[in-house]
Amino acid sequence: MKKCIALVLALALCLGLTSALAAEYTLRTSTNLAATSTVGQGLAKFVELVNEKSGGRIEATANFGSEMGSQAEQVAMAQFGDLEMVVAAPGTGPGAYEGCEPLLLYEFPFLFKDNDHYRRVLKATLPQVNEMVNPIGFTAMGGMSQGARDILTTKPVKSIEDMKDLVMRGPNAVYISMFESVGAAGITMDWNEIYTAMQNGTCDGCEGSPSSLHASALEDNGKNLAITNHIIACVYYFFNTDWYSALPEDLKTVIGEAVDEAVAYQEALDDADQTAALEAMKANGVTVTEVQDIDAWKAACAGMTDEYLSRGDNWKAFYDVLTSIE
Repeated sequence: MKKCIALVLALALCLGLTSALAAEYTLRTSTNLAATSTVGQGLAKFVELVNEKSGGRIEATANFGSEMGSQAEQVAMAQFGDLEMVVAAPGTGPGAYEGCEPLLLYEFPFLFKDNDHYRRVLKATLPQVNEMVNPIGFTAMGGMSQGARDILTTKPVKSIEDMKDLVMRGPNAVYISMFESVGAAGITMDWNEIYTAMQNGTCDGCEGSPSSLHASALEDNGKNLAITNHIIACVYYFFNTDWYSALPEDLKTVIGEAVDEAVAYQEALDDADQTAALEAMKANGVTVTEVQDIDAWKAACAGMTDEYLSRGDNWKAFYDVLTSIE
């Protein structure tokens, strides 16, 4: 009997120690993208890896979509410590804060050659990202491409002329400028508001990669996809710097390794999913059009460069860095 009691007490002690270790650090993460998106799946993998690699010392959890509010609200939560990390587009997220505005250039139309080029840019420019976001309390890691973006509309778009007077959703000012350059009107809203907006006619369309569009079932309300590859968008993992800085070095290593593995996981998923999503959209009744006058789109957007670079030396300096990477 005494042996049984001792065994129970020992087991309880072990469980107590495990519980204490599990609660040593909390890592609450969030993205405004769907759990089914490649970024969402990458975040789920990151959380799994942190929990595993930390041996329970970090308890990581993830939220997706609008569970924690809009992207702007999630970024603010991470800044003030209500989240420890947010997965956000640099331009629409931290780029909304003073001093970080040039991050919008990551989503500049027709600036990057292809997805491989874009991924090289994301990795090479991480020091510049941190230089901008550190003053507002963030440490950036793990830049991930969301793939080249196309135009999804309720009306067919076969050429730039078909964009005239369409109301198009864009996440930030760069997209609005682009839409206006090609003859459309732009309206900003969070990603999670697009489905209803297209359904009720608030906007005539949106844009995104096939993977991101399909993950949110946006083809339910838009049956025309024009292949334009006009912008490649990205996200970074933005950690609350106070939280990250407080970690011991071995757990910082755990975080870094988990980020690198999650990025590689998302990249492989995204490459495969772009093709699969496009085929799924076709099966769901979407008409896909290869735009033939893409040079006219590029020419219409060319004036945006001077407009944005005139905003300050910091804009030109970051633009020069982005365009220097082959």
